[in-house]
This record gives sequence, structure tokens and C-alpha cells, in this order.
Amino acid sequence: MCKALDNQVLVLEIFVTTTVKAENIAPESILTSYQVGSLLQVNPSSVNKWVKDGRIPAFRTPGGHRRIRAADLVLFLQEHSMPVPKILNNAAKKRLLIVDDDPKQLSALKRLLKSYKERLEARYATNGIDALVQVGSFKPHVVLLDVYMAELDGIEVCRRLKDNPQTEDMKIIMVTGQVTPEIEKSALEAGAHECINKPINLEALLEKLALSSQSDAVSS
Repeated sequence: MCKALDNQVLVLEIFVTTTVKAENIAPESILTSYQVGSLLQVNPSSVNKWVKDGRIPAFRTPGGHRRIRAADLVLFLQEHSMPVPKILNNAAKKRLLIVDDDPKQLSALKRLLKSYKERLEARYATNGIDALVQVGSFKPHVVLLDVYMAELDGIEVCRRLKDNPQTEDMKIIMVTGQVTPEIEKSALEAGAHECINKPINLEALLEKLALSSQSDAVSS
């Protein structure tokens, strides 16, 4: 009994030591029931019950120990309106809205981002009106917004989002075939975070989404 308790304490001490130094926990990080309990400040038995009830997806190691993916834990917390610890912020999928009236550009980005579906949820709009509607329902972390579009151009979409108190803090990146000083000035004045050239540099985009260098902060 005492030995089992000592082992539990050791696990928790190791977890605290590793997480204090870690800036975030990646979506694919694997957590034990004790680690989840420590993060949520609940008894590990409660975590095990949630797993048994099918509320949190989990798997067993060859030794029979339960393991939980950080992304699944965040989804569970969000579904039950429970607070997400700051250290798990990057374990949640990033939400990216890409707005471009060029089908080829959208198709290329879809292919490039497909392999990041575990970390990133991307949605697409082909015009400014659709973009404004999707922003309201999707609530993206980042909007990748084409400057030149018919009817409602990217600059006006950006301006409207920044004028809205509910979306004024949203990160907006304007994109165009060739950034000129005039275009960049208009984009920044409208509230854009920055204005970049097409074609989109995937690695640079992932860095802006804090996805390029994520690594497991907690190992199994």
C-alpha cells in the first residue's frame, strides 16, 4: 500500500518537474491518469471513471496502463464547459480560416494542410461575405485573407472585423500576389497583423499558428 502510494507521488513529482519547464503540451502528447488529474486538480480515480464511461477516449499500453491524448482531453473539457489549463492551450486544434477567390490557391493550401489535421482545423471561404459569416460561427484564431476579391475585398473585410468588438483581437494576415508599400499600408491601417506575398510559405504559416516546432512536452 505504502509502496503504491510512493509510486503515485513519484509520478506526480516527475510530471510537475517536466511541466514547469515546458511552455506547452502538444496535441499528440500522451498523458497518464495521474497527470490529467494533476492538471485538472481532481482525483485520478475521477479521470479513470470518465474514461470508463466513454467520456474521454483513451488506450491501454501493453502493461495495461491507461493513456490519454492531450487533444482528446482538451476536447472533453471544451464539450463540458470546463476551464482549460493554460499549459494545454496549444493542445487544442488551431482554427484557421482561409479566404481566397482563387480555387487553385485554395486547393493547393488544402493539400498542404491535410497532413496537419490533428493539430489544425482549417475552413475556407471564396468571398468576403462568406468570410464574415464563417468568422462568426467558426471563431478562427487566424484569418488568412486575400487582398483582392470581387464585391467585398480583403481590406474591407479586415476593417469590418477590426471594427467589431467581438472580433477586434482576431489575428488577420493579408495575402496578395505582390506586396507593394501602398497595399501594405492599407492592410495595416485596416488592422491586419501583417501583409505577405503569395504563394504562401507553409513553414512560415505554421510558425504563425505556433505549430511548426511543437514537440511533446510530456512523454509516455
